[in-house]
Amino acid sequence: MAVQRSFLAAFKHIVPADLEFYLEEKNAEGLILVPLKGTSVFSLLFTEEAPKRYKYAVDCPTIPKAMYMKKLSDDGWEYLGQSMNRYLWRKEYEEGERPGDFSDKLGQYRHCLQLGLILLVLALVFVGLFGALCYTLYREYSLGGMDPKRFAAYLVVIAFQLPFVFLFFGGSVKLLKELPVLKGKMDYQRAVRKV
Repeated sequence: MAVQRSFLAAFKHIVPADLEFYLEEKNAEGLILVPLKGTSVFSLLFTEEAPKRYKYAVDCPTIPKAMYMKKLSDDGWEYLGQSMNRYLWRKEYEEGERPGDFSDKLGQYRHCLQLGLILLVLALVFVGLFGALCYTLYREYSLGGMDPKRFAAYLVVIAFQLPFVFLFFGGSVKLLKELPVLKGKMDYQRAVRKV
């Protein structure tokens, strides 16, 4: 049984609905997600198997954990683990019997808002570090030259900042853009409950 690793998949697909879609695409390719371990934020493991029909669910519950875990386990969902504050579940189904969406939209909304703001702050911190290092490099170089080794070290440290700026800012934008979508889904759920 071949194993495939997907690096930073949980971060690249940081929006819960995007991660669900990604996992179901992998599943259709015959790559089945292995239950998560502690490093699941950095990489997800997939085993190569015959494709099965799995519905994946990424949830951010707002109800007590013990009650939440029992309810979903009783409903036939398989717990795969936790990545950040997102719980991953899957359920095998027959053709035409796709399970419905049970995810807590309020929890997902809070997750996207909080993590989106945290990543935005981190992106701004790295932009500040990038700017401070560029300014320091410019000042030292213009005030009388600089040892080439020191200059190269500065360039390496400056270049090291850029991927983090893009990663954090990109994740923040994805999460914050998802807020209106989740708000609409929460309004829809409330309207259905009233009927």
